[in-house]
Amino acid sequence: MIRGFYASQSGLLGQQQNMNVIANNFANIGTYGYKPQHAAFSSLIYAKVHGGGGTYVNTGHGSRVHSVGVNYAQAGFVSTGIPTDMAINGEGFFAVAIGEEDEVYYTRDGGFRYSVDGDTKSLVDANGGYVLDSGGNRIEMPGDEEADPSQVGVFVFPNRHGLELKGMNRLAATEVSGEAEALEEPDVRAGYLERSGVGTSEEVVRMIEASRAFSFNARVLQTIDEMEGVGNQLRTG
Repeated sequence: MIRGFYASQSGLLGQQQNMNVIANNFANIGTYGYKPQHAAFSSLIYAKVHGGGGTYVNTGHGSRVHSVGVNYAQAGFVSTGIPTDMAINGEGFFAVAIGEEDEVYYTRDGGFRYSVDGDTKSLVDANGGYVLDSGGNRIEMPGDEEADPSQVGVFVFPNRHGLELKGMNRLAATEVSGEAEALEEPDVRAGYLERSGVGTSEEVVRMIEASRAFSFNARVLQTIDEMEGVGNQLRTG
């Protein structure tokens, strides 16, 4: 009975996390360059229980979310007519440097703009991060010049699924992802932005599935609690 209690509890926690991931996808339907996330489940440890007659039965202890993956499929483009808006056609990520230590993060969101300092201007993202070229340097130019797509670096990884989600539509390299490598001839299109990769109908279906799974586990938990209550009354009676 106690085993069932913890199994249903783990199911509740896992589906709650799953619904949080789906809700985050919904919140980013209009975010350019956003790639939808999905929760991946794994079973908790199994135990062998004597089933009588010399047989054993494997019983589980529930499930958990062991990772949150990202669907990196190419999304469509929207034309903005703004020269500093850029979209990657194909694989790869833009690189931006953040903070005083120039920590490097990666993104598919090419909604760039200029940051002006005296007679020099730099290409930055919507959050003020400096856009980098293929050599990992800030893209700077005189105030009367415009940025060219060929100046912008596009980077790929041996295992992009090993990138760490950092929020604000950014990712960070890890040991699992491997080191970033600059593409020699990336296809960067100025005046365009990549749409969000979130599919509304797909997310609605996933939300319904997660909601029903959550309700099922809650009902199991309630039933076990009621059975425990009856058992305690019989023992004390």
